[in-house]
Amino acid sequence: MMNAHLRMGRLTFVRQTRDTVTNVSIHLHRLVAERSPERNGSAQLHLVSAFGGDQDVGAMVVAALEGLRFQITAGGEEFSGTLGEKPVIYRSSIQVPGRKRPVRYVVLLSAELMATTLGSDSDARRTVLFHDEPDFVLHRLSVRFGIPVLPGWADWFHQELRRRKMLAPVLGWNCSPVLVKGTKLRLLRLLSHGLKRGEIQVPDEGSWDVASSSLR
Repeated sequence: MMNAHLRMGRLTFVRQTRDTVTNVSIHLHRLVAERSPERNGSAQLHLVSAFGGDQDVGAMVVAALEGLRFQITAGGEEFSGTLGEKPVIYRSSIQVPGRKRPVRYVVLLSAELMATTLGSDSDARRTVLFHDEPDFVLHRLSVRFGIPVLPGWADWFHQELRRRKMLAPVLGWNCSPVLVKGTKLRLLRLLSHGLKRGEIQVPDEGSWDVASSSLR
């Protein structure tokens, strides 16, 4: 815990008007972002997890709702980015011993990341995921597109996505996000080919390990 500050970045918002300059900065806990292909372009922020004082966090929420740019400082890198239109915002408070006022915590999510929930966008061609672990990737894609899968297929599925260049890392801070390129139809075809070639299998009816209580 003594070096916890080394795992923190900074989220800064600056706006200048004719009479005033607003400069707000809070601690950045986690980040998922896609860097712009242009050298000085704005990054697409998908997840921002940060905390700070009440007024500072409130200013960040207003800036996110207005689609304004943030300045990101994390891991020795600095760049600007925006959450785009209609970000989803979650706010909470953390009571810290020794402090009179609670710390305000905020999680900002892009509309694209929120669309990975079941039925939100079944025609999507790409999916941004928070983690790159095989079990997590298989589960989240199956939930999003309603694809029937088995947990034992996770490693094979992950390897196939990489082999077919359908899986690409994106910028993450204190997480390991990835971008999966593929429609529901393409993912279904991938699984179908694996079953036909015998690389993944569906267990025989008698080999399913299902508790009897779950069938009631």
